[in-house]
Amino acid sequence: MNPMIFIIPAFLFLMLAEHFITSRQGKSVYSFRETIGNLYCAIGQVFIEIFFKIPLIALYYFCGKYAFNLELAGAWKWLALFVLVDFLFWLSHMIAHRVPWMWAIHGVHHQAENYNFSVGLRMPWWHKLTAFWIIIPPSLLGFDVFDYVLVATLHGSAQIWTHTTLFKNRIPVFERIFVTPSHHRVHHGKNKIYIDKNFGGILSVWDYLFDTYQPETEPVRFGIPKIKPRVNPWSSNIVQFVPRLMPKLPQHQRLSGQEKIAIAALTLMLIVGCALVFVNERRMDLLTRTVSCATVLSFMIGVGVWMDHREDWFKDVELRLIPSPRVITLLIGLLLL
Repeated sequence: MNPMIFIIPAFLFLMLAEHFITSRQGKSVYSFRETIGNLYCAIGQVFIEIFFKIPLIALYYFCGKYAFNLELAGAWKWLALFVLVDFLFWLSHMIAHRVPWMWAIHGVHHQAENYNFSVGLRMPWWHKLTAFWIIIPPSLLGFDVFDYVLVATLHGSAQIWTHTTLFKNRIPVFERIFVTPSHHRVHHGKNKIYIDKNFGGILSVWDYLFDTYQPETEPVRFGIPKIKPRVNPWSSNIVQFVPRLMPKLPQHQRLSGQEKIAIAALTLMLIVGCALVFVNERRMDLLTRTVSCATVLSFMIGVGVWMDHREDWFKDVELRLIPSPRVITLLIGLLLL
């Protein structure tokens, strides 16, 4: 069974818990618009990466024909595979920050100006175009494709815990081996001293070894200079390629409670759709995958365009189709039964 079936609700639980804790502390670390944009990037990546799986698995098996079998077993096999996956992540991550066209893809993950668990889900849609090569070394070393997919999935999912401000301080000794929230906050900072630092995923040792480590010494300012985060996931994924051609975002006004409930309900339904894709992935043919992907992307882009430009393009448009909060609550209840 795909581990993402369990990881998706775990992510949502962490986000709700973080929002509750920080709200009790009098802090506001979540922006409704930005959080929806983060989730839409994640949902879109789920559907788009379905089409990358077949060629990537084919590449893995092709390289496996020339594999050098390490003949590792038990805990040693899993430890070696984990260390290899983590190092390749560090290397590809560092390269993605240094090569301009790769940064235009990877930078989607850095656009958020609020730092919270949802940022861990703001992943670029074209990520596999910059990091497809990292599957080659594990294949050439003889690691089974299913073992690799399991370790890589858990490795990527475990990194969400570093996307938070709940842990304010550095963690001595522990941070010499593992990446901490402080370590990764630096990586997301646009402060001059923080640019292109701390590329580690789970292990921090690579940053110490290759002199890319920077401690958190001043308050972190999150985001990318001159690039504002957008709700529309399509715009988010192309804005860094053609920043001057993208329409400017207006000064946003607060959304009404009814609008937030409607958008949150739609987003919840899209998340449930993601879960259904994981459950039925092996039974889905290409046509079903394409139609489901197009439908979900159309919904997200439509909502994103409206949220991004409701104050300029849609300022004279009255939306009377948004149902009342009671109707939406009923629909969510029926959905969860």
